Amino acid sequence: MAKRHRNQAHKLARWVEVALGSLQRAASHLWRTLRRRHWPVPIEVLVIDRNRRQGLERELKTALRQLRHALGAELPEGLAVIVQHVIATDRQLAGCCQLAQRPDGGHFTLIRLALQVGGKRLSSDEVLAALAEQCIGLAMQQQPGASVLVPVDLDPAQPVGARDVVSFRPDPLAAQTNGAHPSERAA
Repeated sequence: MAKRHRNQAHKLARWVEVALGSLQRAASHLWRTLRRRHWPVPIEVLVIDRNRRQGLERELKTALRQLRHALGAELPEGLAVIVQHVIATDRQLAGCCQLAQRPDGGHFTLIRLALQVGGKRLSSDEVLAALAEQCIGLAMQQQPGASVLVPVDLDPAQPVGARDVVSFRPDPLAAQTNGAHPSERAA
C-alpha cells in the first residue's frame, strides 16, 4: 500500500511540475507580447529645432502603430529608429536598416532615416515612406518563404505630374530625302 501512495505522489508531483512549466511559458509569452505591443519603439530625431523634432517623433510613432496593424506582424524585438540629417555612405540614402547581435545573443535592429538626400530636404511624407519600406522589409524577412521585391524607380529630378515632351531618336529606317538625315532637315 505504501508503494501505491508513492506512485500517486510521484505522478501528482510530475503533473504539478508540467503544469507550472506550461504556466511559466504562457506567462513569458504573454509578457513578451504585451511588451511589444504597448512599449513604444525608441525613436530619436537628431534635430535642433524642437517643434520639428517633436512633430517628426509624433508622426513616426503614429506610423509605426499603423504599420504594426497593417502588416499583421510584430516588429522585431530590440528595434530602434534614428532620424538624422543625412546618411553618409558611398551614396546618400533616404533610409537603411542595420541588424546586429548583442554580446548576450539578443538581436538589435536599427532603422536609420535621413532628412536630406542629395541636397534635397525630404518632406515628412518622404521620411515616413522610407520608414514604411524598412518596416515592410523587416516584416517580410521574418515571414517563412521567399519574397520578391519589384522596384519602381521614379526620377526625382522631374516634378510629379509634370507633362514631359517625349523625344525619340530618329527612325533609322525612315526614308531620307536628298541625302539629309530627317533630324537635320530645316523647319
